[in-house]
Formats: sequence, C-alpha cells, structure tokens
Amino acid sequence: MGDKIELSVEDMSIDMNKTELRPTLKEKKYNSKSFVEKMDNVIEEEPMISCLRNETITVRFIPRETGMITNPKHIFYGGMGEMAVRIFTVPISESSGQFVNVLTNSEKNFLESSMGLEFNALSKYLKGDKNFWRNFKVRLTKGDNYLDLRDPNDYIKYKVLLSNKDFIAASLTELQETPKLTYQFVLISKNEEIDNANKELTATMQAYLELGKIQENFDVLKLVVETIDGRPISNTSKLEFVQSKVHKLIQADPKLFVNIIRDPYLETKVLIAKAVEKGVISKRGDFYYYSNVPLCEDNEDPVLGTVAKYLNKPKYQTVKLSIEAKIK
Repeated sequence: MGDKIELSVEDMSIDMNKTELRPTLKEKKYNSKSFVEKMDNVIEEEPMISCLRNETITVRFIPRETGMITNPKHIFYGGMGEMAVRIFTVPISESSGQFVNVLTNSEKNFLESSMGLEFNALSKYLKGDKNFWRNFKVRLTKGDNYLDLRDPNDYIKYKVLLSNKDFIAASLTELQETPKLTYQFVLISKNEEIDNANKELTATMQAYLELGKIQENFDVLKLVVETIDGRPISNTSKLEFVQSKVHKLIQADPKLFVNIIRDPYLETKVLIAKAVEKGVISKRGDFYYYSNVPLCEDNEDPVLGTVAKYLNKPKYQTVKLSIEAKIK
C-alpha cells in the first residue's frame, strides 16, 4: 500500500500512451457474506438508486507562479509541465490506517451492480490485491481534464478526487471561500462555467473586459491574485506589480480568472480582507469573528463565503456599516 497520495515528480514528462493501471478482481465467491455485510453496514435488501448523473465535471489545474518561471507561456509555468501527469489515490486515514470511505453504502451497492462486480468488491476492508482501491489511480494533466458522471469509472474518479480535500477544491465556490495554498486542481460543474452570452468572445477577451472594470482597484486585484495564487501580497506593493500578476494569471488561465472576478460577493470579501488586516475582524483558522462573535447564522460556519453573504443580508447592514466605519 502506498502513501496517502501519489504525485508524479513535478514537471516530469510522462508517456500518456502507456496503459493506465487498473485494478483487477479475482473471480472468487465470498463465503462469509454476512460478516462482510457487517463490516460495511450494508443491507442487501436495500433498494438500489443510481448515483450516476448526466453531468460532465471539468478538473482544472490551478497555476502557481514559481520563483524561477514567471512567463505564463513557458511550458513549465504554474508549477507543472505541459506533458506532466499528477496521480491521486484514495487517502489513508491517520486514525485507522485504512482507506477513507470514498463511496457511501448506497453508491457502493449500485456501482458494484452496474460494473458487474462481485458483492462487496468495492469494500475498503478487502486485503491485498483483492482491494479495488489499492491500485486505483486518477491521472490528471495540466490541460483541462473531463469526467463524465454517467460513466461508473469516471464517477469513482470524481469521488476519489473529492476525498483529496487538501489538494482538490471541490468547486469554484470552495476555491473562493476557503482558498488553500495546497490546492492543485479545482472541480468545476457545468453550472459554474462561464456563461457565454456572446459566443464570439474568447475567454481571454472576456477576462480583459472584466479586468478593465477593476484594473485601478488595488484591493480587488490583490484579493483576486491571492485567491488564485494562494500567497499573500503585501499592502505596500505597487499597483503596477499587482497588475502584472493579474496579467500573468489571465494568460495562464483566463477562464478561472473570469469565474473569480464575477463573484457577486467580491467587494464584500475585499472589505473582510481589509478588516482582518486592520484587526477589526479576527480570523481563527478559516473562521471570521467580529467582537468575538462569529459572522454567520447559528447553523453555519463563519468561513469567508458565508461571512460575505451574511454581511449582505438587510438585517445585518448595521454590522457591515460598523465594520466599514472602523476601517476608515
């Protein structure tokens, strides 16, 4: 059994024509069926409901500018070579030393039947080569990767990527609300993609149209760069420096830039960032507090996205105005 996550050596070119490793299951009947059922808490008579759906997920690389390579047109820009492949596997739980649960019991039952596998073939408890997850790998390239969630194998890949929470942002919303420097890829659903109202515009053209609206706004540009790049920018940096960063991000991935810049709560997130910098709002981990009170409703966590929505609600405008006044 390997490490929690197997990554290719950064920027190393890998022959994509090689046969992808796929797990195989020995033709063997399980005699202790009731025991295996108990391990996974599966009720055999439970009706099967399809987990597959008519949706395509885009898995997009998040470029991170390195100190050595700053030209977005360079084949190794962003920390990954054009022909390189990064490999993700099912993480191992630190507490139990076993694979984490990638599938729910319902998903496991349906996929075993759909893929023609034996009962409990997708159990995480099977030993040695019998364990499906031992050799299951998801290979991602620098260019956009696509997963068809109507296909059982692609659906499993999707769930494996979701389980790699430190390296894969589950959505653009998650990338915006809880940005992590460790994120390498983001999962994008069709609904999150750019709404191409004008089909003649390229993604780059759209990006520069959006940039034209905020190109002199240091605080907004700073937040956009920090969200995508994952590293903080000093408030003493010059506007020209931040603008150059934005230009590189657009050249590297204009679609990602457009999705970030069109966040309806972007201005409020800028306000929150400034309040944190001035000590008006305190940040503990990913949570935000104002006067030691979490900036969210009772049943929510005060992460960035939730706080931005909270401060835009009419009943909390006095809180927002109070924060604005203290910043000034």
